[in-house]
Amino acid sequence: MNRWKTIYYLTVLSLFTVFIFTVFAAVWLATVLFDRDRVVCHHVSRFWSMMIYRLSPWWCIEVEGIENVVSGRPYVVVSNHQAMLDIPLLYVLPFNFKWVSKREVYRIPVFGWVLWMHGDVAIERGASAAAKAMMQRCEAYLRRGVSIVMFPEGTRTKDGRVGSFKEGAMRLAQESGVEILPVVIDGTYDAFGSGGIAAPHTFRVRILPALGTEEIGRSSVRELRDRLHGLMAETHREIAPRHYESRA
Repeated sequence: MNRWKTIYYLTVLSLFTVFIFTVFAAVWLATVLFDRDRVVCHHVSRFWSMMIYRLSPWWCIEVEGIENVVSGRPYVVVSNHQAMLDIPLLYVLPFNFKWVSKREVYRIPVFGWVLWMHGDVAIERGASAAAKAMMQRCEAYLRRGVSIVMFPEGTRTKDGRVGSFKEGAMRLAQESGVEILPVVIDGTYDAFGSGGIAAPHTFRVRILPALGTEEIGRSSVRELRDRLHGLMAETHREIAPRHYESRA
């Protein structure tokens, strides 16, 4: 049964992707000269992303903690990373933001093109000059009120659990003087398997209270990293115990 659900979903998704990418490209061409922060493109991306989930009648999204978002305030958003489906899932966040993504991702057809047109921020692996340029570009966005989303694990999980964190997002928050908004997600890791799509299936997003600028300012980068990792790992264990029970 899941085989036919998978065929249906991938067929509809492919047709929709061709259509919506055409719309996105047209919107970009019409707005690129005056929409510096790609606000209009972000709205199209948000619609596109939510449709990726709504095209499957067997999928649903549950969002908690939306009250922790203060309208008009930029954040450094940190999220755990499970799969490529994390990207559209995080468009449940109700504000304009930019991704920080590895340069090689920009080479992926359609997806990479959209990142470039969207004005997202690329980073080269192991290049200190590129890392500095990335930080400067992120800081410029934050000063204009545009949030930045980063995956502090640096790569997708291998086992569904929250992996160790790198320090870049915490350093960015300290240097920019903005709050950190932790977001814990689950469901994308096992949305697809050897039998096709998981159906029915629920994706969960929990937005935690932001770490304030005072706390960020008086803590070291390492302390922030360890606190966020502990908080987010504990939250993920709470909402997705299946990833932990078998090896507890």
